[in-house]
Amino acid sequence: MNNFGKYIVLVNIENDTPKVRQQFSPPFGLLIAASVLQRNNVNVIVRHIINTKESLKELLTISKDAIAVGFSTMTSQNLLSAIEASHMLHNLGIYVFWGGPHATLLPEIVLKDLSIDAVLRGEAEANLYEFYKWRTGEIKDDEVPGLCHKGNDGIIKIRPIPPLVDANSLGYHPFELLNINKYLDKPIPLHKNFIPGNVIPIMTSKGCVKRCAFCYNTVVNKSKWRPYDIERVFYEMDYLVSTYNITGWLFYDDNLFIDSERAFEIIERYKMPSSVEIDLNRVTPLFLERAKKANISKVYIGIESGSDSMLKRMHKGISKEMVREKAKLIGEFELNVDFSFMIMLPHESDSELIETFDLIHELETYPYIKIDGPKCYNPYPGTEFYLQLVNSGWEPPGSNEEWAKFVRKISPLETGLSISERKLEILKKEHII
Repeated sequence: MNNFGKYIVLVNIENDTPKVRQQFSPPFGLLIAASVLQRNNVNVIVRHIINTKESLKELLTISKDAIAVGFSTMTSQNLLSAIEASHMLHNLGIYVFWGGPHATLLPEIVLKDLSIDAVLRGEAEANLYEFYKWRTGEIKDDEVPGLCHKGNDGIIKIRPIPPLVDANSLGYHPFELLNINKYLDKPIPLHKNFIPGNVIPIMTSKGCVKRCAFCYNTVVNKSKWRPYDIERVFYEMDYLVSTYNITGWLFYDDNLFIDSERAFEIIERYKMPSSVEIDLNRVTPLFLERAKKANISKVYIGIESGSDSMLKRMHKGISKEMVREKAKLIGEFELNVDFSFMIMLPHESDSELIETFDLIHELETYPYIKIDGPKCYNPYPGTEFYLQLVNSGWEPPGSNEEWAKFVRKISPLETGLSISERKLEILKKEHII
């Protein structure tokens, strides 16, 4: 490697919980960032760790001579671990920066923490190498797209999110930088629709073309879908199969079937048991027949509400009756399906909440259907629903610590949302609170 051993450390740190140890998924964004440095011949160390004394000690050891340590952040309870590690490193004079969706959407909040020196907004392909050149004195800070930091005058400079990079400029996943064994899906006792074997998450594309009013994709990926180079995808999947004896896939693409032929080309190449996320509108007899032949074992579909009026406001493009029809059709092909639902959506009426629970209970009677949730709505800054919440008087969190409580299993009582007495009764009846 060049540059006299100068290097960057990239970190994804998670809270030490039983769920994390049970379901540990590869840090795809972190690997993409590492690939940007790799292809520019910059030394990079990647660490995906659980927050323990031992892991923090090792992180400190490898970071002490780094020109910067970057944390990939999502709005979740794992922010607390990223904050703790950032404080530890910063107190020892190590330069700390944050990237990822949380930092991209909330740079002002992130930089309130004096232990975080900078934020890189947007995609690593757009600015991480430029950030490295700035840290090594080769370019000025205003030549780094999306760089937010404190200037010499002490004033925080906030720059806009850089434009999305072209599909031909996307990074890749250098899985060799990680110990993949810890990501193999572990059997969960009595877990409905579980796929057995050496099953691992994989991503072959970025983004989604839909404009769901609640989704971060509308802000971070601008409702655009971009596929990774298919030959590189095959290279990565072949590597995982040959090195780790992978026997099945959990496709983490937000919308794998935007290009159905490409999706099936990938899946049919291996014909291993697979889980895929799809749009309900794509569920047709032709799709299901081909899916069965390709050994797709489970489909994951975001329904989100049982109310037609709410589905319309969410821009889902589906209806309650369509959900019923497609559920029966999936059953005819004996395919397992996970349906996800959300509650506590902006301006969700008491009757709309009841409709959601009624549809959930109806679907729960099907032996091949598993309900994911209902999860509590999380407000992603810049999305349509977030703006509606703010305009209605909701007060957004003012710190990283406060944002960390916004997880899928957050209690409605902790959201700061106004809840009617009737809604409280419904939530208690459904054992949500």
